Amino acid sequence: RVSINQMEADGDLDLQRIEAELAEAAAKRVATMLRKPEDLEKVEQYRRMIVRRKAGVEAQLKTSIQTQLEDVRTGLSKLKTAVPEIREIRDSMADVDKHCSTCKELNRHIDKIKDVSRQHNQLSAACDNLKHIVRVPETVADAEELISKGDLLKAHKLLTDLEGTRDDLLFQLHKTTSERITERHPVNAYFAKVASVSDLLAKQLWFVMQRALNAVRSDPTKLVTALRIIEREEKFDARALEREKAVGFLPPGRPKEWRKKCFDTLEQATIHRFESQQPPDESENKIWLAVYLERIKRIIIDDIDIVKTLFIPCFPPHYNISVHYVEMYHRCLQTLLDDLASQQREANEIIHLLSWVVQYPEIMKHPKVDVDVAVFEPLLSPTAIAELEREYWCHAALFLQNYESKLCLIHSYTDKTRHALTEYAGRMIEADIQDWYRDQIPDADVGGRYHTSVAVLLFQMLDQNLSVVDAVGLNLKMQILQVCMDVLEMFQKEYRGAVDNVKLKYWQSERREPRYYVEYMTAIANNCHSCTEFTEQMKVRVLGDVDVEEEERIEHHFRETAIAFTEISQMSCDYLLDMVYTDLQPHLAELFNKKWLQSGASLGTVDVTMQDYGADFRHLRDRFYNYLVQQAQHRLLVEYIRAMLQKKTQFKSKDERKKAAEKIKKESMHIGSIFQKLSETANPHACTVLEMLAEVIEIKDTDLLPLELEGLANKHPDMREEHAMALLSLRGDVNKSQAKEIIGQTKLANIDSDREEVESRDVEGGYFSEIHFPSGGRFG
Repeated sequence: RVSINQMEADGDLDLQRIEAELAEAAAKRVATMLRKPEDLEKVEQYRRMIVRRKAGVEAQLKTSIQTQLEDVRTGLSKLKTAVPEIREIRDSMADVDKHCSTCKELNRHIDKIKDVSRQHNQLSAACDNLKHIVRVPETVADAEELISKGDLLKAHKLLTDLEGTRDDLLFQLHKTTSERITERHPVNAYFAKVASVSDLLAKQLWFVMQRALNAVRSDPTKLVTALRIIEREEKFDARALEREKAVGFLPPGRPKEWRKKCFDTLEQATIHRFESQQPPDESENKIWLAVYLERIKRIIIDDIDIVKTLFIPCFPPHYNISVHYVEMYHRCLQTLLDDLASQQREANEIIHLLSWVVQYPEIMKHPKVDVDVAVFEPLLSPTAIAELEREYWCHAALFLQNYESKLCLIHSYTDKTRHALTEYAGRMIEADIQDWYRDQIPDADVGGRYHTSVAVLLFQMLDQNLSVVDAVGLNLKMQILQVCMDVLEMFQKEYRGAVDNVKLKYWQSERREPRYYVEYMTAIANNCHSCTEFTEQMKVRVLGDVDVEEEERIEHHFRETAIAFTEISQMSCDYLLDMVYTDLQPHLAELFNKKWLQSGASLGTVDVTMQDYGADFRHLRDRFYNYLVQQAQHRLLVEYIRAMLQKKTQFKSKDERKKAAEKIKKESMHIGSIFQKLSETANPHACTVLEMLAEVIEIKDTDLLPLELEGLANKHPDMREEHAMALLSLRGDVNKSQAKEIIGQTKLANIDSDREEVESRDVEGGYFSEIHFPSGGRFG
C-alpha cells in the first residue's frame, strides 16, 4: 500500500510538473502573440483560433477511441463464432479417424481399382480423340494429296493433328502400362502411315532447300513455307524433349531435327554445285585451269550476292544464313583445291593455282561479298603449298637443266613459249569478247570500277613464264622477255581490232547489241589502264636484273607498250563520247539557227544528257574519267564554234549583235558549269574562247576589230584567215573586201600564206583546226 501511495504521489507530481510546463509554454506563446499593445485587438481572433484547434484535437481523439472500440468489438465477435467452428472441426477429424480405421480391408482390392482407373483413362482418351482416330486413313490421304499439290502448310497442319492424336493415346498408355509395351503395338500399327506422310513432307522440304538459290529468285514463297514448317517442327521437338525429362515419354520419330537436316541439305546442294562445274578439257584448252578458277570465282560472287540480298529476308535471323553460306562455300573450296593440288600438275597450272589462292582474300572483298576470310582456315594447308612449290621447281629444273650446253633446247623452249603465249593471249581475247555480249554487267572492284579478268590473266601468264626462267640465267630471261613484249604487241593490235569491231557492230545493230555496250566499253578502258600498271610493275621487276646497256632499250619497249595500252583506253573513251554526241546532235543543230537568238536556254538538254551519262562514266578509273570529261568539253566547244562559224546566220543590227554576244557569254558560263559539276579537274578557262568570239561580234567600233582578232589569234594559234572571215561575216555589217582588209592588219594573213607550216603545228587544245569550210567560205 505504501508503494501504491508512493506511485500515486509521484503521478500527481508528474501531472503538476506537466501542467506547469504547459502553463509556461502557453505564457510564452501568448507573449509571442501579444508583443505590442496593438496586438490586444487580435485577442478575440486568437481565442477563436485556439478553440477551433482544441475542438479538432478532441474530435480526432474521440475518433481514435471509437475505432479502437470497434476493433475490440469485432475481435470479440469473431472469437465467439470460432468456438462452434472449432468444435465442428474436432468432430469431423474424429469421423475421419473412424473411417480410416475401417479402410484397412481395401488394400487387398487396390490392383482391381488401378485396372478400372486405367481402363477409364484409356476410354476417356479414346473418346476425346475418337473423331480423329476414325478419320485417320482419310486424313492421311488428304495430307498426301496436299503434298502432291504443293500445299505444304495445309499438309503439315493435318500431319500435326495426326501426330498429336497418336501421341496423346501413346502417352495415356505410357502412364498406365509402362511395363506392358505390347499394348502400344495396335496404336503404332494403326498410325503407321503417319510416319510415311512425315517422310513424304520432309522429302518435299529437302527438294525445296536443294533448289534454294533458284527458288528464292523465282518463287520465294516456297522457300519461306518450307522454313516455317521446319521452325514449327523445331518447337515440337523442344516440347517433346521437355516432356521426356518430366515424365519419361518421347513420341516416336522425335526429335526430327529438321533444322539440322535443312543445313545438311544446303551444304550438300553447295557441294553438288561445285561438283557440277566440270573443268574444260585439258587437251583442248591449255589454260583450262585459269578458265575453271575464274568460273568458280563468278559462282562464289553471284551466289553469295543472292544469299546476302534475297536469303536474309526469307530465313529466320538466328539462322545467320549469310555467315553459314560463306563457311559452306569456304569448306567446298578447300575440298576442291585440295583435290586439284593432289593431282600432278604442269608448272603453269601450279602457278595459276597458287596465284588464285593468294588472290582469294581480295576476291572475297568484292562489293557483292565483302567478307573477311582471315577468320577461316587457309584454303590450302602449308604442307600442300610447300608440295606444290617443290613440284613446280622440279618441273623448271627438269626442263631447263644443262641448258647452256643445249642451245637447241633453249630455242625450242623459246619457240614453244612464243606459240603458247600467243595462243593463250588469243583465247583470252576471244573469252573477253564473249563477255562483252553477255546479258550481265561486268564485275566491279571495291571502288565500283568495271573490269573483266583479261588484264589479270594476261600478266599472270607473262609473270609465270618469267618466273620459270628467273633461276636459269639472264640470257634466256631476256629472250623470254622479248617474247612477252612481242605477245603484248600482238595482244594490243588484236584487242584494238576487237574493240573497233564491237563498236561497229553496236552501231550497225542500231545500238541494240551488245546490250551493255557502255558498261563493257568502260571495262575495256579500265582493263587497259590495269595493263599499263602491270606493265610498269613488270618493268620495275625486270630492270633490277639487267645491265646499264640493256636498260635503255628495255625501258623504251615498256614505255611504248604502256603508251599503246593508254591509247586503247582513250580510244574506248572516245567511242563512249561518240555515243553521247550522237544523242546530242539534234540539239546542237539548233545552235545559231533562225530561232536561236529568241529561244531560251538552248543547252538545257545538253546539261541533262551530260549529267545522265556522267553517272554511267563514274565506273571509269579516275584518270580516264577526267580524260573523258575534258574531251567532252573540248568536243562541245568545237561543235559550238562550228555552228557559229559555218551557219549562214547574221546579226545585222547593233541590238542583235549585243544580244547574241550576251547569249554566247551566258552559254559559255553554262558550258563551264556543266563540266565543273562532272569533274573538278575540268578546265575552268576552256570556255574563254567563246567569250573572245562574243567580243568580236559585240564590238561597236570596227576599227578595233583587227586588235580583237590579233588577240584571238595569239590565244589560239590554230585559227586561220577563213575562221576570221566567217566570224566577221557573222556580224552582218562587214562585207568580204572589208573583212579581208581587217584581217590583213593582223598576223592571220601571214600565217595563212604558209598553210603547210600551220598544218604541221601540234597545237594542244586547239578548236579551230577541227573546223573546215568549203571553197569560198561564208562569203563565197
